[in-house]
Amino acid sequence: MERIVTNEWNADWEKDVEPNFVNLWKAQGEKKIIKVDNSRVGYFWFEQHSGPKEIFINSIQIVEQFQRKGLGTEVINWLLKEASNRNLEFVRAVVQKNNVHARQFFEKNKFESVEETKSGVLVERRVDLLFLNFTFSLLP
Repeated sequence: MERIVTNEWNADWEKDVEPNFVNLWKAQGEKKIIKVDNSRVGYFWFEQHSGPKEIFINSIQIVEQFQRKGLGTEVINWLLKEASNRNLEFVRAVVQKNNVHARQFFEKNKFESVEETKSGVLVERRVDLLFLNFTFSLLP
Protein backbone atom coordinates (compact mmCIF):
# COMPACT_ATOMS: atom_id res chain seq x y z
CA MET A 1 0.00 0.00 0.00
CA GLU A 2 2.79 2.40 0.88
CA ARG A 3 4.33 1.89 -2.57
CA ILE A 4 1.04 2.78 -4.29
CA VAL A 5 0.61 5.89 -2.14
CA THR A 6 4.14 7.08 -2.87
CA ASN A 7 4.42 6.15 -6.55
CA GLU A 8 0.86 6.57 -7.81
CA TRP A 9 -0.66 9.23 -5.58
CA ASN A 10 2.55 11.27 -5.03
CA ALA A 11 1.72 11.42 -1.33
CA ASP A 12 3.81 11.01 1.79
CA TRP A 13 2.75 7.75 3.48
CA GLU A 14 3.80 8.67 7.02
CA LYS A 15 2.53 12.25 6.95
CA ASP A 16 -0.49 12.21 4.64
CA VAL A 17 -1.92 8.72 4.64
CA GLU A 18 -0.92 6.35 7.43
CA PRO A 19 -2.64 8.19 10.31
CA ASN A 20 -5.84 8.61 8.31
CA PHE A 21 -5.70 5.10 6.87
CA VAL A 22 -5.54 3.56 10.33
CA ASN A 23 -8.50 5.67 11.46
CA LEU A 24 -10.44 4.78 8.30
CA TRP A 25 -9.61 1.10 8.82
CA LYS A 26 -10.99 1.24 12.35
CA ALA A 27 -14.11 3.19 11.45
CA GLN A 28 -15.44 1.90 8.16
CA GLY A 29 -16.50 -1.36 6.64
CA GLU A 30 -16.19 -4.98 7.54
CA LYS A 31 -12.97 -6.95 7.80
CA LYS A 32 -12.53 -10.71 7.48
CA ILE A 33 -9.40 -12.76 8.14
CA ILE A 34 -8.39 -15.43 5.62
CA LYS A 35 -7.09 -18.56 7.33
CA VAL A 36 -5.50 -21.73 5.98
CA ASP A 37 -4.98 -24.58 8.45
CA ASN A 38 -5.60 -22.15 11.33
CA SER A 39 -2.86 -19.78 10.10
CA ARG A 40 -3.72 -16.22 9.09
CA VAL A 41 -2.69 -15.74 5.48
CA GLY A 42 -4.59 -12.60 4.56
CA TYR A 43 -7.61 -10.41 4.98
CA PHE A 44 -10.25 -8.60 3.02
CA TRP A 45 -11.99 -5.33 3.82
CA PHE A 46 -15.25 -4.20 2.26
CA GLU A 47 -18.15 -1.80 2.71
CA GLN A 48 -21.83 -1.93 1.86
CA HIS A 49 -23.15 1.10 -0.04
CA SER A 50 -26.80 1.88 -0.64
CA GLY A 51 -26.45 4.06 -3.72
CA PRO A 52 -25.54 2.18 -5.84
CA LYS A 53 -26.55 -1.01 -4.06
CA GLU A 54 -23.14 -2.63 -3.81
CA ILE A 55 -20.41 -4.23 -1.82
CA PHE A 56 -17.26 -2.19 -2.44
CA ILE A 57 -13.96 -4.01 -1.93
CA ASN A 58 -11.44 -1.75 -0.22
CA SER A 59 -8.70 -4.35 -0.07
CA ILE A 60 -7.89 -8.02 -0.55
CA GLN A 61 -4.46 -8.93 0.78
CA ILE A 62 -3.05 -12.46 0.72
CA VAL A 63 0.46 -13.50 1.74
CA GLU A 64 2.49 -14.05 -1.44
CA GLN A 65 3.10 -17.78 -0.90
CA PHE A 66 -0.69 -18.33 -0.77
CA GLN A 67 -1.51 -16.25 -3.86
CA ARG A 68 -2.67 -17.92 -7.08
CA LYS A 69 -4.10 -20.89 -5.17
CA GLY A 70 -7.79 -19.98 -5.41
CA LEU A 71 -8.16 -18.08 -2.13
CA GLY A 72 -8.89 -14.78 -3.85
CA THR A 73 -11.57 -16.40 -5.99
CA GLU A 74 -13.10 -17.89 -2.83
CA VAL A 75 -13.19 -14.37 -1.36
CA ILE A 76 -14.93 -13.04 -4.49
CA ASN A 77 -17.48 -15.87 -4.42
CA TRP A 78 -18.14 -15.22 -0.73
CA LEU A 79 -18.64 -11.50 -1.44
CA LEU A 80 -21.01 -12.24 -4.33
CA LYS A 81 -23.09 -14.52 -2.13
CA GLU A 82 -23.03 -11.94 0.67
CA ALA A 83 -24.16 -9.23 -1.77
CA SER A 84 -27.01 -11.47 -2.89
CA ASN A 85 -28.02 -12.19 0.72
CA ARG A 86 -28.14 -8.43 1.33
CA ASN A 87 -30.18 -7.78 -1.85
CA LEU A 88 -27.36 -5.79 -3.45
CA GLU A 89 -26.74 -5.55 -7.19
CA PHE A 90 -22.96 -5.28 -7.57
CA VAL A 91 -19.56 -6.10 -6.15
CA ARG A 92 -17.09 -3.36 -7.11
CA ALA A 93 -13.46 -2.35 -6.58
CA VAL A 94 -10.91 0.13 -7.88
CA VAL A 95 -7.75 -1.45 -9.28
CA GLN A 96 -4.54 0.50 -9.87
CA LYS A 97 -3.86 0.73 -13.62
CA ASN A 98 -0.32 -0.58 -13.29
CA ASN A 99 -1.27 -3.51 -11.01
CA VAL A 100 -1.32 -6.12 -13.77
CA HIS A 101 -1.87 -9.09 -11.44
CA ALA A 102 -4.88 -7.49 -9.75
CA ARG A 103 -6.41 -6.51 -13.10
CA GLN A 104 -5.96 -10.07 -14.39
CA PHE A 105 -7.44 -11.44 -11.17
CA PHE A 106 -10.61 -9.36 -11.50
CA GLU A 107 -10.92 -10.13 -15.24
CA LYS A 108 -10.58 -13.85 -14.49
CA ASN A 109 -13.37 -13.47 -11.93
CA LYS A 110 -15.69 -11.91 -14.55
CA PHE A 111 -15.45 -8.28 -13.44
CA GLU A 112 -15.87 -5.64 -16.12
CA SER A 113 -14.07 -2.31 -16.37
CA VAL A 114 -16.59 0.48 -15.87
CA GLU A 115 -14.70 3.74 -15.49
CA GLU A 116 -11.10 4.97 -15.54
CA THR A 117 -9.67 7.44 -13.08
CA LYS A 118 -6.21 9.04 -13.06
CA SER A 119 -4.51 6.01 -11.54
CA GLY A 120 -7.19 3.34 -11.31
CA VAL A 121 -10.00 1.47 -12.98
CA LEU A 122 -13.40 0.88 -11.42
CA VAL A 123 -14.36 -2.76 -11.97
CA GLU A 124 -17.68 -4.39 -11.19
CA ARG A 125 -19.52 -7.65 -11.34
CA ARG A 126 -23.29 -7.83 -11.24
CA VAL A 127 -24.63 -10.27 -8.66
CA ASP A 128 -25.85 -13.28 -10.63
CA LEU A 129 -29.20 -14.92 -10.10
CA LEU A 130 -27.43 -18.13 -9.13
CA PHE A 131 -26.48 -16.49 -5.85
CA LEU A 132 -30.09 -15.81 -4.88
CA ASN A 133 -31.38 -17.58 -1.79
CA PHE A 134 -33.57 -20.38 -3.03
CA THR A 135 -33.43 -24.14 -3.32
CA PHE A 136 -34.90 -26.44 -5.92
CA SER A 137 -35.03 -30.12 -6.75
CA LEU A 138 -34.66 -31.76 -10.12
CA LEU A 139 -37.46 -34.15 -10.96
CA PRO A 140 -36.65 -37.43 -12.76
